[in-house]
Amino acid sequence: MTSPPPTLSLHEWANLRTELRWIYDHAPAEVSRHLVADHTRGNWAWFMRKGSVRIHSVHGDFTARAGEWLLLPAERHRQDFSDDAVLISVNFLCQWPAGENIFDAPAPLVLPDREQPRLKQAAVRLARLIGREFTSSHHLHMRQSAGYPLFLQFQRAFFDWLDVWYQVRLAHGARPIRQTGDQRVLHAVRLLDEAPLAGQLPAAALEPVGLSRVQLNRLFRQQLKLTPRQYWERRRVEFARLLLETGDTPLKEIAFALGFSDAPHFNVWFKRHVGASPGRHRERYSPV
Repeated sequence: MTSPPPTLSLHEWANLRTELRWIYDHAPAEVSRHLVADHTRGNWAWFMRKGSVRIHSVHGDFTARAGEWLLLPAERHRQDFSDDAVLISVNFLCQWPAGENIFDAPAPLVLPDREQPRLKQAAVRLARLIGREFTSSHHLHMRQSAGYPLFLQFQRAFFDWLDVWYQVRLAHGARPIRQTGDQRVLHAVRLLDEAPLAGQLPAAALEPVGLSRVQLNRLFRQQLKLTPRQYWERRRVEFARLLLETGDTPLKEIAFALGFSDAPHFNVWFKRHVGASPGRHRERYSPV
């Protein structure tokens, strides 16, 4: 007998980071039709309108054809799209402060549209709203500019999608990961998430938490398996990766946004964390 999904306080659920990275409805980019893709961050869902895609993963080979969804686990795998492939691609965050996705889905899931028609309906509504307001199809939705009323429209459409996706995941056996803990740590995480990313760890921003550096480090390690500095650096690395993977922002602009005086220093820092130079990372990655 499977256990019921967790019940948390509304405050605890509010610690989930839920954000749309992008959604598009067209053919995949040519460079991404046949490659080893890094889908280890965030959640990915593809609906095949035409053609097919084959995923080669540690769990075996999975094929989604026209009229089917492919919900991907957080892993690296090879993807091969047919020449006539057209899809709805949704990439979004729904994760706890430590970085874990809300579901620890162990393998790809292929679903026919007729089994879960609301999933496509919610995705189409969201894609049309984004497409009507923004013309750049492969840039991060989260980095676009909008007024607050338009932001609320996006949020309503995105949360409609998220609600259906969550129910589909539950119906197919995925169990949510529950993360609770010391509220002071969660407060510190929120402060770091709101701080500008330029430069070193903003120690002054953490003063409202009311803990010494030693106490905060100890609690962070206990709860998140990271120090505040490591969490901060991970945010900065994620910011750089998102810009490199989804747009053509010049390296110098990314470097300055992160507080580096020039691109070479940014290059060294990025390669130390990711294992590849920013230019090389941009070349080998495409947002499908």
